[in-house]
Amino acid sequence: MGVDVPIACSLPLSSARTQLGEWRQLLATQAVSAARVSPTEISLRLRDDLDQIGAIIRLAQREKACCPFFDFAIRIEAETITLRISVPEDGAALLDHFDLDHFDLDRFG
Repeated sequence: MGVDVPIACSLPLSSARTQLGEWRQLLATQAVSAARVSPTEISLRLRDDLDQIGAIIRLAQREKACCPFFDFAIRIEAETITLRISVPEDGAALLDHFDLDHFDLDRFG
């Protein structure tokens, strides 16, 4: 049986908002598409830009440090790179913050 990790962020509210803004800014330019795999998991197809993928990894590490209930995984295929973000059932609503409808994807045409 696994250990339950509380759905809580250790950052002060202003820092948490700043970090969320970083996610939105980075994913607005780097995520090509998104799919809600399940209520607790989202899959983001990323641009093939190694520098920016490094930035996504560093931001995911910071997110994991303050919100240990998040899980991040990068899947590498021949033609695609995908970031998968998952949370426990109690944190499913938090994935809405990664909803690409909030991002400017029109320019990806």
